[in-house]
Parts: sequence; structure tokens; C-alpha cells
Amino acid sequence: MLKTVKVAVSMSSEDFKVIEEIRKRDGITRSGVVVKAVRLLRDKSEKEKMIKAYENGYKKYPEKLIEIKAIEKACIETLSDEVWE
Repeated sequence: MLKTVKVAVSMSSEDFKVIEEIRKRDGITRSGVVVKAVRLLRDKSEKEKMIKAYENGYKKYPEKLIEIKAIEKACIETLSDEVWE
């Protein structure tokens, strides 16, 4: 089981009102709101790192013209079979 740690946080009354609104709407505790916010920030940061790595990979190893043409051809063939109304 994970060990929990208690923290005290100072914030504006407006930010506290937001926490209260979320807490009441979602039926969770204040701690639950803060934990959820921290996890969302962590996940956002991880996603940004993965996107940056993906972009750097394309910069380092860009697609070759032959690959682009093959993808283009596959897309055209696939989409041409679709019924467009």
C-alpha cells in the first residue's frame, strides 16, 4: 500500500472556489481534486515528452519521397472504395 503524505497549500480564494466546485460536482474530496490535478499535469508532461521525441525522430529520419508516394497511393486506393454522399 502506498504511503500518503499530508501537505498544506496556500492559494487564492478563487482557486479554492474552483476546487470546491469540482469537488461538489464530481463527489470527491479536496484531496481527490488535488491528486487528480497533479496526475493530469504529470500525464500532460509525459505526453508532451513523447510528442517531442516523435517530432525529433521525424527530424532525424524524415520520410523518403518513395515512402510518401506509397502512403499517398494507399490512401487514394482506400478512400476511392468509400461511398461518398
